[in-house]
Amino acid sequence: MYFLGLLSLLVLQSKAFSTNFPDETISEFSVNIYNQLRATREDDNILFSPLSIAIALGMVELGAHGSTLKEIRHSLGHDSLKNGEELSFLKDLSDMATTEESQYVMTIANSLYVQNGFHISDKFLQLVKKYFKAEVENVDFSQSAAVANHINKWVENHTNNMIKDFVSSRDFNALTHLALVNAVYFKGNWKSQFRPENTRTFSFTKDDESEVQIPMMYQQGEFYYGEFSDGSNEAGGIYQVLEIPYEGDEISMMIVLSRQEVPLVTLEPLVKAQLIEEWANSVKKQKVEVYLPRFTAEQEVDLKDVLKGLGITEVFSRNADLTAMSDNKELYLAKAIHKSFLEVNEEGTEAAAASGMIAISRMAVLYPQVIVDHPFFFLVRNRRTGTILFMGRVMHPEAMNTSGHDFEEL
Repeated sequence: MYFLGLLSLLVLQSKAFSTNFPDETISEFSVNIYNQLRATREDDNILFSPLSIAIALGMVELGAHGSTLKEIRHSLGHDSLKNGEELSFLKDLSDMATTEESQYVMTIANSLYVQNGFHISDKFLQLVKKYFKAEVENVDFSQSAAVANHINKWVENHTNNMIKDFVSSRDFNALTHLALVNAVYFKGNWKSQFRPENTRTFSFTKDDESEVQIPMMYQQGEFYYGEFSDGSNEAGGIYQVLEIPYEGDEISMMIVLSRQEVPLVTLEPLVKAQLIEEWANSVKKQKVEVYLPRFTAEQEVDLKDVLKGLGITEVFSRNADLTAMSDNKELYLAKAIHKSFLEVNEEGTEAAAASGMIAISRMAVLYPQVIVDHPFFFLVRNRRTGTILFMGRVMHPEAMNTSGHDFEEL
């Protein structure tokens, strides 16, 4: 499985586990962003990386002062922390993530592009290198096509060529003085892989009761599983939570599935940071039959409105105070872009062709069954720290699936 999250913050001129950091902080931030996206995207698919956004905002936070800084810290949930404490936490995250483990690969890369001749505070440069290991490079933004090409190559190099054409020449002009770019890349194999020959074409029922045909993976194995009440009496009021670990057991994918007759949108308001922690602490390892769609997704989000919805508004205005970044008082944030890529398949790496058909029965239930044949919510988290790397929902798998493989129908 590939997961990628990317955030580019473009700053134009005109008139973030050695610290005692609360575990729920990034979870709360993650849920807040998710709620902003679902409020504007109705029944669309959602995919984003809270970790990527938090780290990129951490870089902006380093350069902010006054009420601009207060807004960013409040929206990130940093009010109860001493100034700078959250940056040490984000540094710990980066240090942990950038080490290549034998079981999985995760990297976080940051780059700062500065207009030739534009003065950036030496202290800011030192801090952005200290906390985020950011590369700093001078460019000429008036050569917008060349700069866009240069940044896109950097993005491709740090996402294993999975995200292309991230920015365009239209994103830069003679007033652009600074661009902060963050890339998060994760590649992991399932601890228990799905056998390609078990994949079949399956009907997926959407919330409007229409059906689409998708490739459905299958396996029976030991996973973390639990059933929870949504507070209603309908069909027992139960929804399922399944946690599938990657090799190494440190990172896992958590899938939250409402009952077939209950639209996902009625379950989503329940999602809170505290509930996510409850799921993680309550699921138990047991034998489960799992039917999981195979799909590929790529999504770009204009984060400006999302961040404004979280209360980060001043940094996007002429009242922005980024004087810790530069002595130029005219600096403000003009664009915020986030792009993510996700691939879910049998091995966890690249799509595999199916051969040797084996019948799958949905009858004679010996173990709990998780049949993900209707809309679902998911997140990828570090099981040790609770940090959410990626979060989203699948409402329309046919819009996401690009594999093009053919399978026998069930």
